[in-house]
Amino acid sequence: MKWLGLDKAFWSALRRIMFVWVRTTVIPAGVAERFSGSEAPLLYVLERESLSDELVLDHECLAAGLSRPRDQLVLGNLVEPRRWFPLRIERGWRYSQRSAVQAEHLARIVQVLRDQPDLDLQVVPVSVFWGRAPDRPEGLLQALFSEDWALRGRVRKFFSVLVHGRHTLVRFSEPLSLRQLVDEELPDALTVRKLQRILRVHYRRLRIATIGPDLSHRRTMVAKLLETREVRRGIDREMRSKNINRRKATARARAYANEIAANYSYRVILVSERVLTYIWQRLYDGVVVGHFDNLKNVVEGNEIVYVPCHRSHIDYLLLSFVVYKRGLVVPHIAAGINLNLPVLGQFLRGGGAFFLRRSFRGNQLYSAVFNQYLSMNLAKGVPLEYFVEGGRSRTGRLLPPRPGMLSMTISSYLVRPRRPIVFVPVYFGYERLIEGRTYIGELSGKPKSKESIFGLLRFLPTLKENFGHVRVNFGEPLRLDDLLDRGRKGWREEKHEYDRRPAWLPPLVDELGVEILQRVNAAAAVGPVNLLGLVMLATPRQAMLEPDLVAQLELYRSMLSRLEYSPWVTVSDEKAVDMIAYGEKINAISRRGNPLGDVIYMSEEQAVLMTYYRNNVMHTMALPALLACCFVNNQTMDLDEIRTIVQFLYPYLAAELFIHWSEDELPGVVKKTLDVMAEHGLVRQRRLRNRYSRNETDARQSVRLTVLARLVEQTLERFYFVIALLRRHGSGHISEKRLGEECSLLAQRQSLLFGLDSPEFFDRSLFRNLIQLMKKRDVLDVDSSGNLIFGEVVEDVEANAGLVLREDVRASIRQVIAA
Repeated sequence: MKWLGLDKAFWSALRRIMFVWVRTTVIPAGVAERFSGSEAPLLYVLERESLSDELVLDHECLAAGLSRPRDQLVLGNLVEPRRWFPLRIERGWRYSQRSAVQAEHLARIVQVLRDQPDLDLQVVPVSVFWGRAPDRPEGLLQALFSEDWALRGRVRKFFSVLVHGRHTLVRFSEPLSLRQLVDEELPDALTVRKLQRILRVHYRRLRIATIGPDLSHRRTMVAKLLETREVRRGIDREMRSKNINRRKATARARAYANEIAANYSYRVILVSERVLTYIWQRLYDGVVVGHFDNLKNVVEGNEIVYVPCHRSHIDYLLLSFVVYKRGLVVPHIAAGINLNLPVLGQFLRGGGAFFLRRSFRGNQLYSAVFNQYLSMNLAKGVPLEYFVEGGRSRTGRLLPPRPGMLSMTISSYLVRPRRPIVFVPVYFGYERLIEGRTYIGELSGKPKSKESIFGLLRFLPTLKENFGHVRVNFGEPLRLDDLLDRGRKGWREEKHEYDRRPAWLPPLVDELGVEILQRVNAAAAVGPVNLLGLVMLATPRQAMLEPDLVAQLELYRSMLSRLEYSPWVTVSDEKAVDMIAYGEKINAISRRGNPLGDVIYMSEEQAVLMTYYRNNVMHTMALPALLACCFVNNQTMDLDEIRTIVQFLYPYLAAELFIHWSEDELPGVVKKTLDVMAEHGLVRQRRLRNRYSRNETDARQSVRLTVLARLVEQTLERFYFVIALLRRHGSGHISEKRLGEECSLLAQRQSLLFGLDSPEFFDRSLFRNLIQLMKKRDVLDVDSSGNLIFGEVVEDVEANAGLVLREDVRASIRQVIAA
């Protein structure tokens, strides 16, 4: 900038003039605290030489109280005129021409550090993004001048500042110690080149993470897709099997590709961000994001695959909104073809949605096209998002994982392992669901409503309602390489092809699906509504005196904090009285006044809806509840006896709720949980330290223990239904399908006669999954006629269930079955 003759006063005036218009968002927050304590001097790096970028850097350093880029750098006896350098120097007014930065001043710095081993220098990469979009020239002003991968001159940079100055992202990256590079004792020239190479790789990874990979035009991508070997093979197979010519088969493949492919548009992203901001402000009291650092720590240099739980159609929009607002690129989202509606489908494509059919069976050409589309995006580093459950949960529990997308992802990676794949679990916690009443109807037998534009219009009146808070927690990332190394040692040396999946892949996919869902649940957000559901639905009439409810809520909140289900679970820090007030505000509970004390209760409609939010977090309290069941029916128990019962029943509970503890970890977890229960007065540890008993001296604690135990009672009831029906029919006299149907119908009768008429209790899929797990654990087998056979182990199962399930509940089940 010397040729402009800028002195300090003019430089300051220029910065102030620019920031009349420019507004920045700095990542991470707290830059001052992060760098101000550094003893080593700071040397800033910008990706490109740019007056506007340098002004932004100067402004942020001034605001944070850090050394400024135009300050002198004093390092030992070396004095450099400035504290920053560009990685690339770009020349030209209309079209930019890149040349390598002159490295003489870096060589001088390296020489000083080599001569004086006690000195260090912190190199701080700083990135300035004027708007964020992949390379998609849509013809709009914003798209024309947004950040992309193209070379740009000063004229275009001027318009970028003018158009996007209000939405400028500034990212300070982790500092790099130049001392560490110098200590590697490479020649000075090689040390400088290594530093430049590290910075180039860093900026490329950061640019991919922030604005997305360098995307080709959609038509170009479709053309390349049709030229791949796998799609050409699919076209040949289609010609032979359907007896059609190449032109028709190719046209069919092109139609499939156009049906599938996203059409990412910055125009849509900009509009969506503003529309969604308005919608969230109308619908929710706030969007609370937790553990975003789990994502930030892995985003650079990896292929990110978001794998959230699926509660609502809002999920698609919410995750994209959250990552975009925090400086990352919006992922490409796998959406069901049912959402490819007129107008809406094109809008979703513009936001990154790509569409897939529910089944690929019998259509090899479609399968080949979809596999190659997925593979090309993975190879380019496009972040993806899909739901391993396959569909939205109607009960609030996670659904069993579907292997399709996971299998295709792993297969693509095995063939083209370009970038390490990292799965990022995401947990959504809603306090009210827009689809809540629809789900109850579907569980009760009503047909699922098809998605339509008219259905979307029916959503508009809900903008007047209050849906509380929504929480988005990012779980512990899962690296695919680690899973492959654990499951198949020599996978890197093996040759892989798309249409020949190895025999070891399906079990590994199943393991991956379960582990992802366990990590989703390990990032649960336990809010006030969840806690109210856990307590109120465990009472016989869904009603409690207010002081008792306050005590039970505080008990659960305290136990969750002490037990620490996982480091990623977040628990509301609100006081119990505030939770109750909040529940009344959003119509989750009601209050009935009484001179002796108010009663907090749920109407039948409120209670049925609240089962969803209870089920979201039931896994966090399931083990304490199971232990409480042991003491409801037994005064005193040995630790070994408790462990035996829990070890027997835990696999069924863990499979339904995707609890993350392995069976090997269980003995230690049981002991810790019992100790926490003893701390809270629910049980007592006897003088013989391996014996525990329920607290009979305090009636209030006895009631609290009973309420806690009832939390898992319905799960145990379903288990007992299966066992009781098996024993009634006898071995070899009932098929798996018929057993599941009878269990569901009888559970529905049980629900009507003896409890809350909640459709989620008699959901057929829960019984189906339970029976399949019993087969997997060799409790049940299938004979040649397709009927279930079993041995004496069923009696052991029934005996263990009897130790934790109240006698009156077992009697009611036997009564319903005998009727």
